[in-house]
Amino acid sequence: MNMLVTASFAAVVLLEIAVPLGLGLWIVRRFGVSWNIFLLGAGFFVAVQILHTPLVLLTQGPLYAYLNGVFTNKLPVLVVFAVYLGLLAGLFEEVGRYLIFTRYLPRKDYALSCENGVMFGAGWGGIESILVALLVLSSMASYIVLSQSPDPFVGLPDDPAVIAQVAALLALTPPDILPGLLERMMTITLHIAWSILVLAAVVRKQRLLLLLAVLWHAGVDAAAVVIAQTEGVWAAEFTIALFTVPGLLVLWWAWRRLGKSERKSVF
Repeated sequence: MNMLVTASFAAVVLLEIAVPLGLGLWIVRRFGVSWNIFLLGAGFFVAVQILHTPLVLLTQGPLYAYLNGVFTNKLPVLVVFAVYLGLLAGLFEEVGRYLIFTRYLPRKDYALSCENGVMFGAGWGGIESILVALLVLSSMASYIVLSQSPDPFVGLPDDPAVIAQVAALLALTPPDILPGLLERMMTITLHIAWSILVLAAVVRKQRLLLLLAVLWHAGVDAAAVVIAQTEGVWAAEFTIALFTVPGLLVLWWAWRRLGKSERKSVF
């Protein structure tokens, strides 16, 4: 067992949990926002995935089979499939945010403020990061168990895919684990930016901003899948970073409106 790999796993798990919680704590202390908004963001992310995930599982197999029957080249199959998955994610998550901001928050007397938008996005992206951390923790446990086994391939199903997966896990080096952490940090940034954008769409009654959030979200997901499969993980992370740059501009725009008055800042 490579102790550096184990340490990298542990560091990634710790940071993927600690960073979103630390961000939430900072927002609470800096702007006086309630933790309830963070929890609402986290809870509604899970609720949306309960609807989103089964649809993906039900449709991805038939769609993939259909595309393979239409295209002989694998690249168009990958691109169309990635765009489909990206659009599903964008529609479910951004329209979900829109419905929450128009239907739920006003009923509970939560202000449609910039501060609450930032906190909601931190909760939404934060719980995703924490759930991913639990998956990384599971991979870490598998790595420790398999790497200490005299023959880690004994007892595995006679399936080339399973064998290849175990071999890849055992061949990991510390740098192989770090892209996931980088991706989580960028994704949290994007979820906050998308929350602000959708909230602005509600407050300003400009649904084009909602459409922009849907397409932006879909573009990130689709591009990441295609680039990861064709160019590798680090190229995919660079692509996500390019999509994150406008997210930073949205955060800068929001920052100029945060905490400017005694009442919560609005758009």
